[in-house]
Amino acid sequence: LIDSGATDDFMDTKFAIRHRLLLQKLPTPITCKNVDGTTNKNGKITHCTYQRIDAGGQNMFTKFLLTGLDGEDVLLGFPWL
Repeated sequence: LIDSGATDDFMDTKFAIRHRLLLQKLPTPITCKNVDGTTNKNGKITHCTYQRIDAGGQNMFTKFLLTGLDGEDVLLGFPWL
């Protein structure tokens, strides 16, 4: 999923665990806000993962913040664009 309004790139926590991706604890948890300004029901983001992705012939190393994405595996935000 691509969301030009998202300030970061996100990955579903369950997806990352299921695929045994290396997770890194963030030094400071991040409060995740929804588009309407309310706090995300999944609480603070405490971990991230760095993954190489290939999109349109571009190979990039991308930091994904981990949170619940309600059915989506990955949400590519503004940094990816």
